Amino acid sequence: MSSPIVLTLNPGSSSLKASLRDPAVSLTLSIERLGTDRAQCTTNGEPEPFSGNLVDAIAHLAALLAGRGIHPDAVAHRVVHGGVAFDRATVLTDAVREALTGLVNWAPLHMPGDLASIDAARVVWPDAVHVACFDTAFHRSLPAEARRLPLPSAADALGLRRYGFHGLSVQSIVDSVPELGNAVVAHLGSGCSVTAVSGGRSVHTSMSLTPTGGIMSGTRSGDLDPEIPLLLLEQPHASPVSVRTLLDQDSGLAGIAHGLHDVRDLLAARDHDPDADLALRVFTRDVAMAIAAAATTLPSWDTLVFTGGIGEHAPAVTSEIRDRLTGVAWHDLRVLTIPADEASVMDRETRHLTTLTAHTRRDNDQPGIRRIS
Repeated sequence: MSSPIVLTLNPGSSSLKASLRDPAVSLTLSIERLGTDRAQCTTNGEPEPFSGNLVDAIAHLAALLAGRGIHPDAVAHRVVHGGVAFDRATVLTDAVREALTGLVNWAPLHMPGDLASIDAARVVWPDAVHVACFDTAFHRSLPAEARRLPLPSAADALGLRRYGFHGLSVQSIVDSVPELGNAVVAHLGSGCSVTAVSGGRSVHTSMSLTPTGGIMSGTRSGDLDPEIPLLLLEQPHASPVSVRTLLDQDSGLAGIAHGLHDVRDLLAARDHDPDADLALRVFTRDVAMAIAAAATTLPSWDTLVFTGGIGEHAPAVTSEIRDRLTGVAWHDLRVLTIPADEASVMDRETRHLTTLTAHTRRDNDQPGIRRIS
């Protein structure tokens, strides 16, 4: 019996990454700057013209595959937030899809695109098994003292606790370095987080209930004095929507550097733009402090890993972060730069569920498949 063809879809706020495996990688597609006149599509390393939004990107990919006679058996979807109900990869039924709608406000920059991608893909590949792979799932191993927020029990009962994100990225690091040991993984990209890993499991992570928390990111504030959003809400014409937009889209590096948030642009501007220099100094300080804090949750500290777009491609930034850690990191700490491979984790999880589905198709409840009825 031939191995299933699995398509992985990783939508961003303005991008789509796709990978086809059978099980070797046979096609990769990346579209950046969706919905703008600067949209750029690359297929197997070759650029090609494209214009449109995320749904158009799914249609473009479907036409590309159909033109090559390729029909995926399964489609894996990266979903940023799984909430309380979803702590592992899950077959996407109508009920699951409906339940995910309730998590939009828990990741407002990501979940609308995740759901739009799911809906479009289920239309163009109706016969495929669709699987949701959650960024929060890796952090289900968080101990109680890491998961619980300092709020009353009634708030905890609402699901208001630490979930953590970038789990697919961190899992890919664990998979690629079997001798990782006790490690701190700094995923630095458009979104940033720091995770402590011991025994291959998450024991601490900087992001909390939503991807807005933790260390600052490109356009996200990170942790703030909780009175700040309340004071912003008291300003004339303010609303929860406007404050959420400010915190998610107009803060972080962009908030300090007057809209500039691409680290490459900030590095190029820092010598003549004091705000660009300040943004980078605030950022490297914030990340270094989060790394040092994460290390305190480990029994020992063997490895520091940088990954994500900034972590992999901005050595000037990671070097500055390392310099700030000289007072807390001992001389034999191993420092690695490892590309994140979220698609490989999604592919493996989906093949596992697809196998379970094939083995249990005769059973109505399908043991091993998480469902919501």
